[in-house]
Amino acid sequence: MISRVPQCVLLLPNIGEALRSYAGQSFFFRVLRDYQRFGITDVTLLTTAGTSDFLPCLHEKLPLQGTLTTYTLPTFTVEALQQVAPLLSETFFLARGDRLCDGAVFPLLPLMTAHLETPRSVVDPNGTPALTLLSKQALKTMPASTSLMSLFHTHSEKITVDSPVLSPDTLPFSAYPLHRPAVFLDRDGVLNYDHGYIGTRERFEWITGTFSALRRIARSGHHIFIVTNQSGVARGYYSEDDVKSLMSWAIASIRSEGATIDDWRYCPFHPTAAIEHYRQDSEWRKPAPGMIQDLLMKWEVQPADCFLIGDQETDLQAAAAAGMPAYQVTSEKTLLDWTMELLP
Repeated sequence: MISRVPQCVLLLPNIGEALRSYAGQSFFFRVLRDYQRFGITDVTLLTTAGTSDFLPCLHEKLPLQGTLTTYTLPTFTVEALQQVAPLLSETFFLARGDRLCDGAVFPLLPLMTAHLETPRSVVDPNGTPALTLLSKQALKTMPASTSLMSLFHTHSEKITVDSPVLSPDTLPFSAYPLHRPAVFLDRDGVLNYDHGYIGTRERFEWITGTFSALRRIARSGHHIFIVTNQSGVARGYYSEDDVKSLMSWAIASIRSEGATIDDWRYCPFHPTAAIEHYRQDSEWRKPAPGMIQDLLMKWEVQPADCFLIGDQETDLQAAAAAGMPAYQVTSEKTLLDWTMELLP
């Protein structure tokens, strides 16, 4: 069974270490960004006395789209966690805010069933824990004096992944990229069949192999971005709210299949639009590179570390204008075919 777990409880035993900055971004920000990639929208920070004062000024700056709350515990024990249990989901992830999984770990998150009898931990080949999936029911049966740190090693089934778990001390010396590479994707004709001006779920049909392709990209550590022209808005076929609603559903579907979309952009404008408000020659409309450039800037990604996969010549032209290579989907070569070739 596939079920999404949207809540993560992050332990911050050493706030100073977690907030250490590399390349202008704190280690803790990197942790939050990676969890956000895979649909975790409810983050609870657990700190010890004297550390919570570091956090209030950071809340507005954290790269999180969702809910962020902070609680101060007297100790990091099961008993202390049980005290805040009413605020937790029935099933949640427990992780450390000063530990970072390689990107290849996170596609596991949506695939971990939310209905479990035994807690489940992800560890790297050295046995270093990344996170634990817990239920409130299991929490009730654990000895109150058990350290929360030990839950990563005890009381759980281990899932070993071929990826390192990094800390502020190991990050600068590892092969882990400070800024991930990225794959840019067109939508219609690449992820789903292009039936023309698609604005509803009823007309949205996934191309065979799309989820497998997206899982392959996610496991490679690449960001996944969608850039899509949506002139159907300009022509009056559907609204911008329809575009956003459809994409929210599509992204949720992708995450439920073990992959993710980190971010996306759309262009509703067209130079000959039927609706005057949308009648313009926008720099975001492919073949112009505006959507791609906006994502590059926001996510601090270098074009040389990226490529685009699209089905139209305008997709390839936009990628070239942004300074990255591009590959064209055809009836003979799908997104899955390209990912198997480019990301073996």
